[in-house]
Amino acid sequence: MPGGEKRIVRESPTSAYVRFKAGSVEPAHHHTFGHDLVVIKGKKKVWNLTKKESYGLVDGDFLFTPAGDVHRVKYLEDTEFFIRWDGHWDILLDEDLETARNAIDAELGVVDSEKRGGL
Repeated sequence: MPGGEKRIVRESPTSAYVRFKAGSVEPAHHHTFGHDLVVIKGKKKVWNLTKKESYGLVDGDFLFTPAGDVHRVKYLEDTEFFIRWDGHWDILLDEDLETARNAIDAELGVVDSEKRGGL
């Protein structure tokens, strides 16, 4: 994903240390296996589209996402987290990056002038 980097620390079940830069977006996607994550530092918002719920996560917060749940993410600050899947890591995209950004902007109430830096 643009703006992100992942370091696998265990293969199966897969565990990883992940970093994303502020402003990065993960388009809607799902995984074959559920995953647990703990935010080490930063701030992110996760939309679980399957459950029609959203979660604001900050330092120390935990989130479990079940297998197959479609979710998208916006990183509001530089963010680091630990994640552990119930099996091997995979990612199955359900939308493209532009669609995700537009949906997130609409959800957060971002207007076109803000997208262009206030011009």
